[in-house]
Amino acid sequence: MGLNRLMLSKKTAAGGGTAGDNVFIMTMGQLGYQYGYSRYNATFGEVEGNVKHDGKAVTLVMISYYGGWLDFAFNVEGVTGGKYNVTVKVTSMETNTMVSIEFPSIQYQSYVPGFYEYAQNLTSDAVRMFSKANVGKKFKIEIVFN
Repeated sequence: MGLNRLMLSKKTAAGGGTAGDNVFIMTMGQLGYQYGYSRYNATFGEVEGNVKHDGKAVTLVMISYYGGWLDFAFNVEGVTGGKYNVTVKVTSMETNTMVSIEFPSIQYQSYVPGFYEYAQNLTSDAVRMFSKANVGKKFKIEIVFN
């Protein structure tokens, strides 16, 4: 299966746009002890949704947790350099628990290729989301370009 396409919409000056902007649905997948979604060096999990950012298609490459590290990567159509400041909000569609993960300087990495960064020291709620107990469950993912 190829990469799922996401198109993240532009944030408004008021701080966010309408409800539903920048949102897609992830079905939690698993590969060994990795949990989440990936189309980089492994294929697990699923993603649905189409939005735009600055009029360009965005492809989610991964949001994957393993051993205390959360890897996050995406592509922006036609962009092969630079950096973004993004916040990823993950919400369980079952419990409505929400966590925010900041990536203040996610840079383009040619080896991915795409914008890639990792986070450590996640909250306990975030760690519990990315676990075996949630494989197959749905999560709302909101990516906010700051």
